[in-house]
Amino acid sequence: MKKNLWVLLALSALIAMFVIAGCAPKPTPTPTPTPTATPTTPPTDTAAPKVVSTDVYKYYGTDLCSTCINAVYPCPDGTNNGSFKVVITFDENIDTLISSCMLNPNSWTISVSNAGRLYIDATNPVITAQVFNVAVDGKQVVLTAGVVEEGTNTVFTDPATEVPVDYFFCGLICNTDDAKAYAAKVNGIYDGWSLKGVIPAPTKADEVKWTLVSSCVVADELGNVNCGYTGSDCCLEATCTSCDEGCPFSDPTCPTCVNPCE
Repeated sequence: MKKNLWVLLALSALIAMFVIAGCAPKPTPTPTPTPTATPTTPPTDTAAPKVVSTDVYKYYGTDLCSTCINAVYPCPDGTNNGSFKVVITFDENIDTLISSCMLNPNSWTISVSNAGRLYIDATNPVITAQVFNVAVDGKQVVLTAGVVEEGTNTVFTDPATEVPVDYFFCGLICNTDDAKAYAAKVNGIYDGWSLKGVIPAPTKADEVKWTLVSSCVVADELGNVNCGYTGSDCCLEATCTSCDEGCPFSDPTCPTCVNPCE
């Protein structure tokens, strides 16, 4: 009897051990940590500013033609003061401290060309264009400039008689009214006559080209610099998306569109 009691006690203890072991919570597996991705460092900007566009506009300011380009002649009419603006847009902001030379008007040269303007030789007529103010705002550089043309045309009233016509024209040719005013100046009292030497009104707008002196650097806000900048645009006011080379005034299919001469 005593032996059986010990056996029962041993079996009870063994059963209890199995019950406790079976009811114990299973250990939670430790998750494998996910490797942290190393962030990619964006590339550092090392490119100098680039010119995106050039736009030329007539400027009806208060400056007199004689003031803006040191001329002594009156303007061809009461509204055209000879001034225009050149808006140069870069692809990033300009650092005006590093690029302070850009603010000097003498750092810029401007030329005006038009196949319809009178051209006799390299000295007659003379087209004088100059920048007299520069402003830099963010990505844009705005040049305020002026232009005059002074020359002498020769009109033949008959095959043996030459009549010199001294003239002075102030400002750009950007539309048909400017072209007519130019022809009237160049031809004088003989404008519209069928005489040798009388020129027709130009059929295309002026093209303005600018150049920044090569010693002047242009820097972005990170200090990236470059030099040797240049650009051009037509001062065409009635513009079209598709037209012949040289900025013609008229295109009957397109009275107002974007400038085709960029």
